[in-house]
Amino acid sequence: MRGNPIPALALATCAVGTQTFVFAGLLIELAADLSISVATAGYLAVAYAITYALTAPLIALKTGRLERRRMLWLALLGLSLINLLAALAGSFSELIGLRILAGLAATLVMPVVPPIIAALLPVEKRGQALAMVTGGMVLAFLLGMPLGSLIGQWFDWRATFLLAAALCLAAALTNRLSLPVVQSEDGAGWHLLAHGWQPDIRRLLLMSLAAFSATFCVIPYIAPVMQNIVGSTEQVAFSQMLVGVGALIGITIAARLGNASSPNRVLVRIFMIIAMTQALYSVAMLVFPEQGLVSWLSLGAAVLFGAAALFALTPLVQAQLLEAAPGARQVTVALNGSVMFLGQGLGAALGAWVSQLLSLQLLGLTGMLVALLGALCAWQWQAANAEPAMEEG
Repeated sequence: MRGNPIPALALATCAVGTQTFVFAGLLIELAADLSISVATAGYLAVAYAITYALTAPLIALKTGRLERRRMLWLALLGLSLINLLAALAGSFSELIGLRILAGLAATLVMPVVPPIIAALLPVEKRGQALAMVTGGMVLAFLLGMPLGSLIGQWFDWRATFLLAAALCLAAALTNRLSLPVVQSEDGAGWHLLAHGWQPDIRRLLLMSLAAFSATFCVIPYIAPVMQNIVGSTEQVAFSQMLVGVGALIGITIAARLGNASSPNRVLVRIFMIIAMTQALYSVAMLVFPEQGLVSWLSLGAAVLFGAAALFALTPLVQAQLLEAAPGARQVTVALNGSVMFLGQGLGAALGAWVSQLLSLQLLGLTGMLVALLGALCAWQWQAANAEPAMEEG
């Protein structure tokens, strides 16, 4: 053991989280420089997320027996190189190809972190360790992405990818020097994926899909949405920091609700909050555009409470998944991670489609409809779990 592995692993999740959407605050400038529309530029987020979603479970099954530390630091090193090349990209096709490669590399980082914690720490310390490592993702929202936006405003959008490359390189070196060799104890087999089709697990995965799809109808387009609401994008870093603050609030709420007697009812209510925050984006763009404090309050409330609801829902869904699949927890949680990225990609694609063919102002209402579908799924899950309880009674 070389010491506490948590700071190194938290840096890894922070680096991956930062590079995922570090360019979102400079989407307008990026689109103008590459002579494409803002909606088209949004497909950079789609390409990354869909790649991760479709390949993560398959890559996990093929690499599950490899030594963990080597796989982690080499994947981070690869991400650093990919983001460096993105800063030098001369066309949109080059950039989107690099985002696809980044999505592939990320599948060798995020699913590897929990098994490393399980291998290095005793059972009683794993929960706290996982929460602290998740804090790395929160740091990406609080510091990484806003810093990327500020650097991009000071220089240009290419500088945001240079920041991502530097963070990934720092994470690679830190994990290589801090972690011991971690041999894998995982098995392999395509049959493990079948657990995702069990009724309870399937409903929970659909909830994750709906929550992230609804939220990411707007998040990748926060710069043009902000320009529409408040009249500029100069404070886009501030709005990204609000996502981080909301994430902290959401995680705190989830910790308190983790032992709720009726988690299914809680999930329904959280979906309703997500629906209302998404609708607020459209209300702000249609009713309160460029109206000073009212516009800022509308935008801030949508960002803050939307992030809080999403980060409160995610740990609750994960906890229910662990209970629903005691014999295949690792694969089930990996499937949930894949579904979350699929939701990000689908939401970003839906947002691009709506803004291109209809109107940017309808993004929030689109997210609201998707969130309501998630609420319906949560309600059906609640009803399905209530029936066995009534029979036992």
